Amino acid sequence: MLSCVNFSNYIKWDISGISFTIHDVAGFTNNVLGLYFRHNNFLSFIRSLNLYGFQKVINFSNNVKKK
Repeated sequence: MLSCVNFSNYIKWDISGISFTIHDVAGFTNNVLGLYFRHNNFLSFIRSLNLYGFQKVINFSNNVKKK
């Protein structure tokens, strides 16, 4: 989903390529999640990311991660 240009309004890699940003949560939830998952629940998607070790970046300029 990150490599699909059709979804770049909703989600895309940052310049460094080590993290991604969801720009439009509502659009992402309604138009993208259902194509890749059995649900359209954004919080379930976040929990799945956390399960696989993803962390929320709270300071993009320094890549400081939330603990």
